[in-house]
Amino acid sequence: MSYSPTEVRHKQKQQKKNGQGKKKKEQVMVSSSPKEMNPTLYKLIEIVFGAVLVGIAGMVIGGQAQYARMWTRDYSAFFAALCGIESAMSAIRGKDDITNHLVSGSGAGLALSFLRQGFKLRPAHALSSVAVFAVIQATIYKVKETIKSRNAQDALYTEARAMLSMLGLEEYEKNFKKGRLTDPTLPLLTDRELREVNIPPGARLLILDHIKRYPKMVNRK
Repeated sequence: MSYSPTEVRHKQKQQKKNGQGKKKKEQVMVSSSPKEMNPTLYKLIEIVFGAVLVGIAGMVIGGQAQYARMWTRDYSAFFAALCGIESAMSAIRGKDDITNHLVSGSGAGLALSFLRQGFKLRPAHALSSVAVFAVIQATIYKVKETIKSRNAQDALYTEARAMLSMLGLEEYEKNFKKGRLTDPTLPLLTDRELREVNIPPGARLLILDHIKRYPKMVNRK
């Protein structure tokens, strides 16, 4: 079936328009996380949410409204200082690392200490507050990074994990990770590689047979 030049140009314009619409839709989906869409708003929500929780905790522990007000005031200032310093450090240094969290924890700890004691602030109390919150923030950062790294590593073994689960061989997932037998390596596996990661003969036969039968893996060669 042939088209006139006018019809061809019309179809090309339509395809280009559809492609731009699809790309725009994908960009909206990628930035669906509130933190990615508006970091300032996200930080503000963190401060308000933290202040509310601390206020509730103060009322539960102290049993009086004055404790709720005091805790809400103190920790609202703490969270504001923490988030503000962290954002400023990220903007100045152009990256988010443990140094930013150490500095933000130290600054927030000092702000909290000053708010509670005012100009009667004792150096020993200030230093202990700075040290404690710096360590807490650094620890939180390390835990987050560890979880993020673990999730990124797990994403490399999605197909391998599904295959082992299908075969009832979930116990050998750690062997795959030890030998770094990630998803892209599955079509390349032979008996030798599986033997090197200490997978027994019966399990090796099942794995190799599954890879041979599974079209998606075969087609990736």
